[in-house]
Amino acid sequence: MLIRRFVFFILFTVLLPSSPTVLREMVSFYGNFSWSAADPVRLSAGDFDERVRSSAKYNIPKMRLLEYEVRKGETLWSIAKEFDIDPDSIISCNAFINVHRIREGDRIFIPNMRGIFVNVKKGDTLLSLSEKHKIPPDIILEANELRSNLLEPGMKVFLPGARYSNIERAYALGVAFEKPARGRLTSRFGHRKDPFSRKRTFHTGIDIASRLGTEVYAARDGTVSFSGMRLGMGKSVTVEHTFGYKTVYSHLSVTRVSKGDKVKTGEIIGFIGESGRSTGPHLHFEVWHRNRLIDPLTQTNMSSR
Repeated sequence: MLIRRFVFFILFTVLLPSSPTVLREMVSFYGNFSWSAADPVRLSAGDFDERVRSSAKYNIPKMRLLEYEVRKGETLWSIAKEFDIDPDSIISCNAFINVHRIREGDRIFIPNMRGIFVNVKKGDTLLSLSEKHKIPPDIILEANELRSNLLEPGMKVFLPGARYSNIERAYALGVAFEKPARGRLTSRFGHRKDPFSRKRTFHTGIDIASRLGTEVYAARDGTVSFSGMRLGMGKSVTVEHTFGYKTVYSHLSVTRVSKGDKVKTGEIIGFIGESGRSTGPHLHFEVWHRNRLIDPLTQTNMSSR
């Protein structure tokens, strides 16, 4: 077995010189990692037994990391494609200052299978993580080589096959937005019955109802590209952000910014009103990416206020 590994290492380094450099240890598994969640699972969280664990029905690789030196012109996405894994998998293994600006010579960790690390919080159990991410407990135990199903707060656990939620990915990529106003979500993005015509129409953002005069905040750092009246939308503000994003805030009673102003996340840019075509005081909030509307709830931390 040892000789076979040595031979594989020589072939790997000699025949594939452009391949990633393994600096810490040989990677025991590389490629896709999948299983059927409907398959029977022998082990249930709470009934851990080493004898049962050894008879698990899955051929589960152990989680390993390799340390990789970024080459000229590479990005997070090109590296993920080269390794045939999700960008989420790489992001969760590293503390990036800016995932969009990795540079030649940077050293990053890459997992040998798809999945993400999570920090165990108080109250988390193997069973709760299994149910939340739809991963059999056996998979988590074996991949992490855990000797017990008891998890302690502060532990890092790798969840094979798991991915970030939309909002978690948005924060990781630096494209998340904070909730722009205090209040209650009253209308979502997508098709709905128009409150005036009663016909089925497409709602281009979300509505947050609140008291007249409630502060409206910039959802992310940016530059004001418009401040004024829009047909049907009343007093509105548009803020341009990095990576091709922009946000729109409408039905305001008063605006506090002008075109060209630089704003910071959480800075007051106006106040909730009912200007324009409105059924009552609320904020209409839109998110655009490269001239395409997207659902604000996939990019916005609605629990922030």
